Amino acid sequence: MINSKKKGFISNSSLILIAYATAFFPRFLSSFGAPPIINFVHFIVVTATSLYILVTIQTKKRSQMNLVWDILIGMFLILLVTVFSAVVNQAGLINIALQYLFQTEAFLFLAAMLAVPLAGDSFQRLKEYVLKFALCNLVLALAQSVLLPIGIYPKPSGGTIQDNITGVFGGGGGSAANYVSCTVSFYFALYYFLNYKFVPRWIRITLLLAACYQIQVSDSKQIFMALALGYGLLLLTKVKDPLKLCLYIVFIVAVTIIAGWALLNLKLELLQPYQNWINRDIWGFDGLAARTKFAAFRIIPSYFTSSLNWFIGLGPGHTVTRLGGWVMRDYESVLIPLGATIHPVSQRIFDIVTISYLPRESTVYFPLYTWAGIWGDIGVVGLFSYFYLCSIVWRRVCVDDFGKFMLLSTAVLGCILTQMEEPGQMLTMACLLSIRWHEEQEKKQLEIHRQAMLSQEEYG
Repeated sequence: MINSKKKGFISNSSLILIAYATAFFPRFLSSFGAPPIINFVHFIVVTATSLYILVTIQTKKRSQMNLVWDILIGMFLILLVTVFSAVVNQAGLINIALQYLFQTEAFLFLAAMLAVPLAGDSFQRLKEYVLKFALCNLVLALAQSVLLPIGIYPKPSGGTIQDNITGVFGGGGGSAANYVSCTVSFYFALYYFLNYKFVPRWIRITLLLAACYQIQVSDSKQIFMALALGYGLLLLTKVKDPLKLCLYIVFIVAVTIIAGWALLNLKLELLQPYQNWINRDIWGFDGLAARTKFAAFRIIPSYFTSSLNWFIGLGPGHTVTRLGGWVMRDYESVLIPLGATIHPVSQRIFDIVTISYLPRESTVYFPLYTWAGIWGDIGVVGLFSYFYLCSIVWRRVCVDDFGKFMLLSTAVLGCILTQMEEPGQMLTMACLLSIRWHEEQEKKQLEIHRQAMLSQEEYG
């Protein structure tokens, strides 16, 4: 007979999977006719599940609960700034709720997963399902790359064929779902390659190559750039010797120069998608590229009414976060009746996308992206609060370079679009970070048990 503690443990593991699925698959369902509101269900399910686990879970490990409390305190600081900014800037309650969840849902889910004492068969089951979800995304994207061009797979309206190679994140052309799908595929493939060493190497390499192929065939070249920059930043964080640091910098500069020369001078089909980034006529501090990409930092301050706005921004959902820049536009008919507020600065910055040809050439030049949005919505104080929360994850949850690489490459993606606020991607990261953390905890426990057994044999 299974005791009540075991029942609760299994229940928590199952709840985590159900909550994760509500964020992972809704776009796939909505692309096949499910009502658009399904894309918001995960906010309720993930939040309710996480809070239930955090309130009911009991663990005797003080270090484990201290970590969870550190994450929750970091989240609370962001909530204080968000509410204060909303009150000062007269933002709606729905703005507070949605913007806060877009920014912290993954952290709440991560805290819940860290609080659960995952181990044994239930942990293996949870891990296998998370990886199977990611594998489904990769396999579907590969199938779409073949079936979309020949007209067998239904193509949503808008966007090119490449834009609609989106795996389970299909949201219609122009939704950037292809970027999210590629990122999830690569993180999954890299985790599998690094941690499933009992699987033949050729299988693990095949998965990595398949993820890279998905990035290339879906015209998600920005992902390659973000992954490369993330890896470069990771290398810099590991360098303690100044001489080695200089060598790394020289190497990075050399690679950049060679890559730039190739993009400017070689006429290869493989390079054509990336050559949209290179145009000698648009560069410079006051060039079209800079004026387009950094438009938010020029336009948002023009709407400040006092120096306080520099510290707390213009209010949640009022500038160029995913909520202000995209969701308010796409779901205006649903959100306005609920009391959502829209600020004119969002439209002014979005107009640049239609006025300038550069954003249509490449999303690298989009003026709407997460880091600009956090600063615009909740100011410098909010930005530093978010940095602090991320630093907790970096210092306490990332047990290896894989986790740090995910954080750094995702931070780079936050400089391109609003991928840092995509629930499917961020909750996948939370799952993988938590899985690696629990794997290391399990190893430590096994080592402690082994040492105890050796001690008993020695003195017994």
